Amino acid sequence: MCMQVNSSLSVKTFDVGPMLNMIYLIWDKKTKEAALVDPAWDLNPVLDFIKNNNINLKKILLTHSHHDHVNSVDKLLNLYDIPIYINKIEANFWGKKYDNLIGLASEGNIYLGKSKLTSIHTPGHTPGSCCYSFDNNLIAGDTLFVFGCGRCDLHGGNPEQMFESLKNLKNNFNKDTIIMPGHNYSINRQSTLEEEVNGNPFFSFNNLKEFVKYRMHDHDRTREEPYAPIKLS
Repeated sequence: MCMQVNSSLSVKTFDVGPMLNMIYLIWDKKTKEAALVDPAWDLNPVLDFIKNNNINLKKILLTHSHHDHVNSVDKLLNLYDIPIYINKIEANFWGKKYDNLIGLASEGNIYLGKSKLTSIHTPGHTPGSCCYSFDNNLIAGDTLFVFGCGRCDLHGGNPEQMFESLKNLKNNFNKDTIIMPGHNYSINRQSTLEEEVNGNPFFSFNNLKEFVKYRMHDHDRTREEPYAPIKLS
């Protein structure tokens, strides 16, 4: 577990589950209003932290709907009457029905107190995958890992969309943006976008066909975890 403090929001990271998931508790420092990103696996450390720090959990934020990112949603809803935020496309892809589910547009704002988070649609791993940005942070789900990116060979995956999503992140965020991934697959828990552009092989491609070939065929045969920075020629 680690915590960082920003101008108006605090963030605590919890390592959970057998798939090295990283889930994030974000709260407004003034109001203590909080959101939990991708509640999965054992939530007891999260719930203890919430209780011990008088945090007011108000929202669930989902980066996408894969089981390893949502398998404790129902448990959380048994304890809290709070809404679930997910990209509209992903909500349809997921197919789960909740009365308190809020579908997000391609880009939408979410507030904790007066502190703003923004959702960004980043398809590729799934049709409605999204990231959440706030201050100088990007919670990247399974779109962007430290020195890696999400698989595109599962149901709903699309390497062409992943290529465009990574390009959009590169072009629209500052180089010192802190990348907070959905899994701890790397030698480092976090990185900056500049470190990703310089060391993540998926940022090495300007040609779509070459990217697709590497993502769908070459990568998993040539790299092993934990991922370290490499630059493809």
